[in-house]
Amino acid sequence: MKAQGQSGWGSSPLSTVFRHVRYENLVAGVSGGVLSNLVLHPLDLVKIRFAVSDGLELRPKYNGVLHCLTSIWKMDGIRGLYQGVTPNVWGAGLSWGLYFFFYNGFVACTRDLCLASWEPHMGPFSSWHMKCSK
Repeated sequence: MKAQGQSGWGSSPLSTVFRHVRYENLVAGVSGGVLSNLVLHPLDLVKIRFAVSDGLELRPKYNGVLHCLTSIWKMDGIRGLYQGVTPNVWGAGLSWGLYFFFYNGFVACTRDLCLASWEPHMGPFSSWHMKCSK
């Protein structure tokens, strides 16, 4: 039982914000970030190999992207194409997951706040229209 002057869980400002949070967005962002990184990491590795290729005899010479990929595959196999993938997967998964999580929660919360302040009798030039159309 609540004492007088105390608000319940359903009416606190934090519960208003967290009501819009969907964990599915977090999972979608994490899986999208991880999957895109796993698919594109070999090309990122090729980009880095070309960037550090300064003509020294210590580093292998590549004639193009396909030659670089096949050379790495022949020397190190699949592990060679995915050297250094772990920090990239962690970073991409975390950043995209949090981005989807907070962005969609913010959009839903903003939409509800704008719709709550809408007064239908005021027409298209209402304060809601001015606040939410920006």
